[in-house]
Amino acid sequence: MKLHPLLIFDLDGTLVDSLPGVVLGLNAALADVALKPIDLAWVHRNVGLGARRLVAAAAGDVVSVDELLPRFRLRYREVLLDNSPPFPGVDEALRQLSLSHVLAVASNKPLAWVEDLVAHFGWSELMAAVVGPETVGVYKPDPKMLEYILRETGHTKKDTFFVGDMPVDVETGINAGIPVVGVTTGAASSEDLRQAGCTVVLESINDLVRWIG
Repeated sequence: MKLHPLLIFDLDGTLVDSLPGVVLGLNAALADVALKPIDLAWVHRNVGLGARRLVAAAAGDVVSVDELLPRFRLRYREVLLDNSPPFPGVDEALRQLSLSHVLAVASNKPLAWVEDLVAHFGWSELMAAVVGPETVGVYKPDPKMLEYILRETGHTKKDTFFVGDMPVDVETGINAGIPVVGVTTGAASSEDLRQAGCTVVLESINDLVRWIG
């Protein structure tokens, strides 16, 4: 029996707008150690490579990452679910795509947070796999997350697309040998994504439904 094609999605900036929650959580952690708050534009420039790198950029030379990171994890978890809304139309798009495709999520976010968000929005039943850095021991752009999902679902690279919003997602797909669909709902521009090597760049997941046909 032939498998439905596989669509692997990044989470933050692709399916959900995580920036409001990140700003709230990081500013609460910074306040705990008497550091000045950051703004949405700063987070927009620094997201995408994992919590440790984000916190390191915020801490600078004033506070150690090992001190600030646990505070951020605690504070962010408190606001995560109520401040990471899906982009408009994403829920409907995923449900429609699930009728003709196998769906999965691969994120640099801690796996527990990814699973919580996917469950919170009722998407667990739609996903064949939900993967984070703990699953394979590395972060994107290492291709191991995508390779893990291929093994779990029994798909090949030829019947798979990876969908993401950042150049790191494009690099991950290229490293895995999987074509990448870029969406401009996150921090990167369409030009950023094209220069990174996207197969196609769309405005949103809603356009993915139309593009796939």
